[in-house]
Amino acid sequence: MRTERGGGGFKDFLILLASAFLIYTFNIVFMVVTPLLLTDLGGSEALAGLQGTLFLGMAILLRFFCGPLADTYGRRMVMVLGSGAFFIGAVLLMHAVEIWQVVALRLVQAFGLAAYFPAASATAAACAGEERKGTYIGVLRMVSSLSMMVGPAFGIMLIQRYSYDGFLKSMAVFALLGMGALFFISTNLIEPQKNISQKDIQYKKNRSFGTWFQVLSILRKSPLTIALTFAAALSYGIYMTFAVPFVIIHTTIANGGFFFTLFSLGGLMANGVFGWFSDRLGHFRLTVSAFLAMGSGMILFALLPYVSLFVYPAALLGGVGYYGCIAVLMAWFAEEVDQDKHTTAFSLQQNALDFGIAAGSGVFGILLRVIGNTSILYGALGVLYLFLGWFQAGKKTRKIHIT
Repeated sequence: MRTERGGGGFKDFLILLASAFLIYTFNIVFMVVTPLLLTDLGGSEALAGLQGTLFLGMAILLRFFCGPLADTYGRRMVMVLGSGAFFIGAVLLMHAVEIWQVVALRLVQAFGLAAYFPAASATAAACAGEERKGTYIGVLRMVSSLSMMVGPAFGIMLIQRYSYDGFLKSMAVFALLGMGALFFISTNLIEPQKNISQKDIQYKKNRSFGTWFQVLSILRKSPLTIALTFAAALSYGIYMTFAVPFVIIHTTIANGGFFFTLFSLGGLMANGVFGWFSDRLGHFRLTVSAFLAMGSGMILFALLPYVSLFVYPAALLGGVGYYGCIAVLMAWFAEEVDQDKHTTAFSLQQNALDFGIAAGSGVFGILLRVIGNTSILYGALGVLYLFLGWFQAGKKTRKIHIT
């Protein structure tokens, strides 16, 4: 049976947004800066890539533990521990002089990624109440887009002006402030309910069984949202790995990172709009629209060798489609899953997201070696996204006609 705590947590939601901006910015900055740090210490680009894979893999594994832990013992504790892992990692990195030390401390920070992010999404859903989940989660995703837009440039600027030591001290302050804000969120929105169910008590006695029981029950209840999350994440993984050199080669833009500024701008616009409309028009329609935007953007991106100006609409459409899709799917997921399993559910969805990002990068790289033509691959994937959007829309229409 679904149990909802009362809505009306707007003040708490603003505090959550402040905390999330600091922690999200911390995370995206370290994802960009850590490869630079490793290469400056003498590591290769392959090692930098391996570090990212290990970081992501560790976070995926830890989420199976952090999600149920937060649902049972409270999200505040798990989010504080997660932001604390970011803080400790940044402080200890000031003393890291070997490559293996940097990699080891990034694995410590993986706990922050696993613990904080799904719990933040679940807290946003709790602040929203029953009718505004899409809007609130969409706004939270807007903060994520804003962090990506300003974070990397800000982090590199700190390194250029104050060296890595000044950068790490600044990031430690970010993590500490993000953690401190959590203590100002109302207890009834971020702590477990007083009337703990027998299932939760049994979970505490047998954590392993309880974790997998919850995960399997969520998978049975929400297979479509998990699958669509994975499909959407493929595009993000491909762009993150291969977009910059493609833009530099086929346009007059000297800094290929400008693509992600436009991509994030599209996401900033889409998160709030898609979240708001999903509460009113339904999650399915908005998901279909997002996949159509992703497909259109990918096809335009494939045409850059012929029309370089397509980089602008391609990046904007790609960001609108990806970020809008994830915002809607998160709100959809929140409605499908019981309130007391929200953090576990968002942990599972975040894992699908990370698996999709990793798979998109890896599979696209293999196909590129086989086919040897990047434009054809982008175009083919764009067509697949369009087909998936139209197929889902047609499937829904046929179902309505039948019933």
